[in-house]
Amino acid sequence: MQANEFSKERDRLTAEVDALRIQLQQAQQEITETRRSVVEEKQNYETKLEEERRAKERTRTQLEHRMDEIAKRKSKFVCL
Repeated sequence: MQANEFSKERDRLTAEVDALRIQLQQAQQEITETRRSVVEEKQNYETKLEEERRAKERTRTQLEHRMDEIAKRKSKFVCL
């Protein structure tokens, strides 16, 4: 009788261990997916930031050219 109880207990514990292994694998997959998502999001933000920096630099350069043109026009106007 006692052997039968041990066998049932062993089977129950084996099933519990299997369930815990599955939970562990799922948690590890979730962690991996979350890390991948964070890395991807970081790359997207870095790309967007770099694009904004380039746009800002282009705008600054255009503004400088316009200011130079205005300064040239003013000097021509003063000469007349």
